Amino acid sequence: MKQRVTTAGIIIAVALPILIYGGMPFVILGVFLVVIATQEMIKMRETVAQTPIEVKIFTMIATLSVVFYSFDFATLSFTDNTLASLELMALYLFVLLFFVVVRKSFTSLDAGYYLFTIVYIGLTFHALLFIRILGLDLFLFLILIVALTDTFAYLIGRKFGKRKLAPIISPKKTVEGAVGGTLVGVLTGVIYGLAVNLSPNLLWIAFMSFIVAVLGQIGDLVASSLKREYKLKDYGNLFPGHGGVLDRLDSQLFAALALYLVLNLLNVVI
Repeated sequence: MKQRVTTAGIIIAVALPILIYGGMPFVILGVFLVVIATQEMIKMRETVAQTPIEVKIFTMIATLSVVFYSFDFATLSFTDNTLASLELMALYLFVLLFFVVVRKSFTSLDAGYYLFTIVYIGLTFHALLFIRILGLDLFLFLILIVALTDTFAYLIGRKFGKRKLAPIISPKKTVEGAVGGTLVGVLTGVIYGLAVNLSPNLLWIAFMSFIVAVLGQIGDLVASSLKREYKLKDYGNLFPGHGGVLDRLDSQLFAALALYLVLNLLNVVI
């Protein structure tokens, strides 16, 4: 417990100023986290099958290209609000299938896993970067909802939880905890959104809060499911007592992608 608290304090002391300041320091932090997260996915796959070095390098480069798709490093802005094009995804699929042909130890299942890695890590971090570039208020909106939803889902579930939410994937999570955490998350989002004038439409704020609260919890379950499939306790050990990058950001990444889609597909005014 002491180690977890110490690590959390260090993370906050180092990351919070960068998150608030934004700009190039945030971009550099993003590159670092993307590289580590991609490496965690590679190591997870290597618990069952070795990966050729060229596939690892390609996966890393491809993932970064998706994260920074349409990003202008000179102006630190996005030139297009569309996620990585289908053409880019098709190209990456062809490259991975080419590796299947030329590398006997690399199978179609491996190719599918690494395409999933590129899409999963690439698109979620792309969304997180996009939201921070769009504004600090929106970024904090995301972080606060996810954090309080997670905290109160645990507390309410521990106190009142009776029905298991996903007993095979995460035995400790309960339906009561999930519902309670969601309600707290929505309330947090509405109060914060009104305080910073996030949107002129209260219903949009409530809807976005709900999406973030729910998808953040689903993101946590997805990450837990992957770890259970590969029989891992944590994705990595970058943060002692807390695991790796994907252990710490699983909920935030999924929620960020959901919020990104809401903002762009539904043309929400922020």
